[in-house]
Amino acid sequence: MNVLDLPFNQILLLKPSDLPDTILMLEDELKYQNHLGTVHASAQYALAEATSGEVLERNFGDWNGAYFPVVRRVEVKYKNPAKGKLFSSGFIAADSAVKAKTELSEKGRTLVDVQVKIADEAKSITFESTFTWFIAKDKK
Repeated sequence: MNVLDLPFNQILLLKPSDLPDTILMLEDELKYQNHLGTVHASAQYALAEATSGEVLERNFGDWNGAYFPVVRRVEVKYKNPAKGKLFSSGFIAADSAVKAKTELSEKGRTLVDVQVKIADEAKSITFESTFTWFIAKDKK
């Protein structure tokens, strides 16, 4: 499933990014601001979580319901105030992806870390995170 098709992500109006080397974006909208006039922490988190799911999909492909991923743990650091349009990037370390794919085929489950960063239009890093996903074979 495409992360942008999830109802919550549709509420946020997340979009594919139009900048090179980035994945998703969050438009500059008043509704995403906090009491300081910067992008709310929750809006940044939602963008990062969706990005981590997109990175998972890009690395593991479409499982057609054979496996289900859920977020197990998240480590977040808000680095700078976020202003304007936000852009996300993310990756899974190559050795971690290989290990996770092996564990999925041998054990039917695995944990994998997805690194995500968010930057604003000024290219200031506003958010860094590690999303640990639990992936297991669907027992249905």
